[in-house]
This record gives sequence, C-alpha cells and structure tokens, in this order.
Amino acid sequence: MRKILLFILCITSTVTLVIGQQEAQTSMYLYNGLYLNPAYAGSRDDLNATIMYRDQWVKIPGAPTTASVGISSPLNNDKLALGLLYSYDQIGVTKTNSAEVDFAYRILVGHKKDIHLSFGISAGFQNYSANLSGVATTQPDDPSFLDNNQNRWLPNVGAGFYAYNNKFFAGVSAPYILANRLNGPASVFATSTTIARQYQNLLVTGGYNFELGKKVHFVPSVLLKYIPKYAPLTLDFNAMFVFIDRVWLGASYRLNDSYNFSLAVNLTKQIKIGYCYDLTVSPLSKFTTGTHEVMASFDTWFKDKKAVGPAQMKYF
Repeated sequence: MRKILLFILCITSTVTLVIGQQEAQTSMYLYNGLYLNPAYAGSRDDLNATIMYRDQWVKIPGAPTTASVGISSPLNNDKLALGLLYSYDQIGVTKTNSAEVDFAYRILVGHKKDIHLSFGISAGFQNYSANLSGVATTQPDDPSFLDNNQNRWLPNVGAGFYAYNNKFFAGVSAPYILANRLNGPASVFATSTTIARQYQNLLVTGGYNFELGKKVHFVPSVLLKYIPKYAPLTLDFNAMFVFIDRVWLGASYRLNDSYNFSLAVNLTKQIKIGYCYDLTVSPLSKFTTGTHEVMASFDTWFKDKKAVGPAQMKYF
C-alpha cells in the first residue's frame, strides 16, 4: 500500500508541475506576505524575519514538506524596501530550493495620505531536481522514469502590487513570469502543454479589519490562486480574530481541499509563534491525519516606529 500511495503521489506531483499550482502551499501566509508578493517587502515598517515549516498530508509517503525563511525591511529613505526569501519544497522524488531578492517602491496616496501603494519585483534562482529513476512503478522498465533524472538551475522573475492602510490590504502578484522547461532542452519561454514546465501564476489577496471593541478585532480575508487556461481557481477563505493585540485565533476553508485552524501568540512585543492544523477533506483524507504547520516571527523595531503587519494593522 505504501508503494502504491508513493506512486500515486509522484504522478500527482508530476501533473502539478505540468498544469497545476506550482508554488509551495502554506496556510499561514498572512504572517509572511513576502512568500506570495514581492511588494509586501517593508510593509511592517521594521526589520522582520519569519520562519515557516509545513508537513503536509501526514502518513502519506513522499507527501510535501515545505520550509521558508523570509527577511524584509524598509531602507533609509522609507520609500524603498528590500526582501530576501529562501524556500525549500519536496514532493515525492522532486525537490526545489529557491532563493530570491525582492525590491519594493512605496508611495502614500489618498485624501489623508494614509494609504500605501507598493510596487514590487523579485529576481532569483531555483534548483529543481527529480530522482525519477527511484519511483516504484508497476512496470520496472518504464521509459518515462528510467534514467530520466533532472537537476536544473532555473531563473525566475516576479512582480506584484500591494495596497494597505490600518483598515484593509489588497494585493496582486505573479510569482512565476518565466516558463522554464523542467525536462529536455533548456528553455525559459517554453509554451507546449505536453512537456513539464513552469506556468505563470496569478495570486490575489485581500482583507479588511473590523474593530469589534477595544480589545477584539475581526479580520476576514481571501486568497485566490489562478493559472490562466490551465487550472481551475483555488480559493482560501479566512477569518481571523485578534484579542488584546496578543492572541490570533483563525479558521479558513480551502476550496475542495481542507479546513484550517490556526493559533498565534506574541511571546513578547517582538516575538510571535504560531501553529496551524489543516483538516483534509479531499479524497486524500482517507490516507492522512491532516497537515501541520508552524511559524516563528521576530521584529527588530526601528526608532520612532511601531511594529505593524499586513495592511499596517499591527496584527500580523
């Protein structure tokens, strides 16, 4: 049974690389928007470092494991911001190590000059490897897997837009603009749908801060993921309650995939830790006990500035 599940997962991950969502999945992206959008860099108005780890579909052999480290900060003139992001993702016999640099340019608009508009770009590389000869198949000499291992360095560029103030946040980003080929002759502009390649992704985020009282806030938000023409929409609906600016309690639903429950706590004014559990509702629920994700965040405050978060809400 373990070999069968591993084989199914490898086939699934191969299809995902060809026509599905390609960036590693996370349920706690609100705490590290840099993971989705380069324009998020500097939006906390401090030097922030966030570490995340995700163990997806526990008990399924070869299921995805993901880790990331994101660092961002505004620069001296306050209009420019810099971000650094490293991520690791393993699915079955495929591994991806990614590193990117993010730049953001921010301006203030609106009647009260209280809305930040941020325009971001990213550039970096990925190391993609696939040990396809290690896949257990029902046909030992299957030419699709035999001696077809891959190890490639792939360039990547992305772009994004992010608007926020103390009441709302909204963003649009394209983290994969190049269409790198994942097998055969190298190409960054591959177009065929019959080969394994990267696809352009479109991500849209948005949320609003409702003040229910001096000590309680409610922040609903949504994340939309879309690959034009090649995959259906994926939607995350999130509801977050913030108590006394110290405890974050959230629940979300990922369309046709999972219910997610998260808790985060400020241990100090600068250190936050969090945990999320995904209850799988897709057909994989028969084989897994769910998904675990943990997060730790650290802020180094600048002089005369306050720690803030997505939408400058000071909550994430």
